Amino acid sequence: SAVLRAREVLFEKTVTPSDVGKLNRLVIPKQHAEKHFPLPAMTTAMGMNPSPTKGVLINLEDRTGKVWRFRYSYWNSSQSYVLTKGWSRFVKEKNLRAGDVVCFERSTGPDRQLYIHWKVRSSPV
Repeated sequence: SAVLRAREVLFEKTVTPSDVGKLNRLVIPKQHAEKHFPLPAMTTAMGMNPSPTKGVLINLEDRTGKVWRFRYSYWNSSQSYVLTKGWSRFVKEKNLRAGDVVCFERSTGPDRQLYIHWKVRSSPV
């Protein structure tokens, strides 16, 4: 269907206990962050002051077509890339638990729309 446009999987992340805990943030593995969501490039492209610490707002669409807005930034203290604002709402609505997998995708078309998808942890066989 036209709704499910061609998309590529950028990377997947297994959610850790601290990702769904009180910190209200998802750590993006550094190699994926720098490859797919390079902060300086994103801040410049959006005409924003390239301050990675303040971060940028990114929109990710889920499988239902709902758009989620997250703040994405770099924390110097822990040297990590994180999704913060908006993440706790996503966790609550999707009922995410440690061990579930969050998948980041991007459309292959010119719009380069970003998608977020999640899968419940497969139960151990």
